[in-house]
Amino acid sequence: MRRNFTFSWAVVWLIGITVIALAAPLIAPYNPRLPVGAALSPAGDGTMLGTDGLGRDLLSRLMYGARYSLLSSLAATLITLSIGLTLGLLASGSVGFVDRMLLALANAGLAIPGLLLAMLFVAGIGPGLPTVILAVGLGGSPGFIRLARSIFKSLMQEGYVDAARALGAGRVRIALFHLLPNAMPQLVALATTHYAWAFLGTTTLTFLGLAGDPSLPEWGAMLDAGRTYLIQAPILSLLPGLLITLTVFAVHRAGLGLSTSSQPG
Repeated sequence: MRRNFTFSWAVVWLIGITVIALAAPLIAPYNPRLPVGAALSPAGDGTMLGTDGLGRDLLSRLMYGARYSLLSSLAATLITLSIGLTLGLLASGSVGFVDRMLLALANAGLAIPGLLLAMLFVAGIGPGLPTVILAVGLGGSPGFIRLARSIFKSLMQEGYVDAARALGAGRVRIALFHLLPNAMPQLVALATTHYAWAFLGTTTLTFLGLAGDPSLPEWGAMLDAGRTYLIQAPILSLLPGLLITLTVFAVHRAGLGLSTSSQPG
């Protein structure tokens, strides 16, 4: 009962925050980059949640922050999935040198923590949200390659794969029409878990100031900017930090629920 409740809560939270993110240009009361009043104005003084250190509306920035954080994490996850599925399928359908080489590359990537790998990548190329997205996507790829390879390797032992080979199906056809459809439930649950990691990784890098634009209304960047005013206005850090925590928990819980439902029996 409790497990179903938390899963339902996670889904409702994610749907709600996604709707806010998509509708931010329509429902946000102010432009998130422009000042609307005095700095650090309290809630109710012309704004629902007050203003930040530059006089910008906090509610509007949080709404747009959902847009930046969710979409940038989604883009990073898509990069991870593209690399992981392609190389995972290639490794599962290969034997000998190719499989060993891909597995060795994935293991080498796993030897370095994904977030550290992403930070090194951003440090080499330069700050900016596109760089952060690419870095987080690449940082999560080694783990996804290994897990996807394991799933596909297991499915390669199924009878329908042998039947497809007997009927003359090639590796590409088997991968696209037999392995991918049957692996989809596990892959969806796995992708959800990686989205949680991408969300946390993206907001962590922007919190460290690697987004490049300090005025960017993104939750990690807002959390960083609010540290200056922890005594005068703790809400500037409290709210984005709380939203990040709840969203990561919701994504993780949703992924756990999907993983449980995808298991046979």
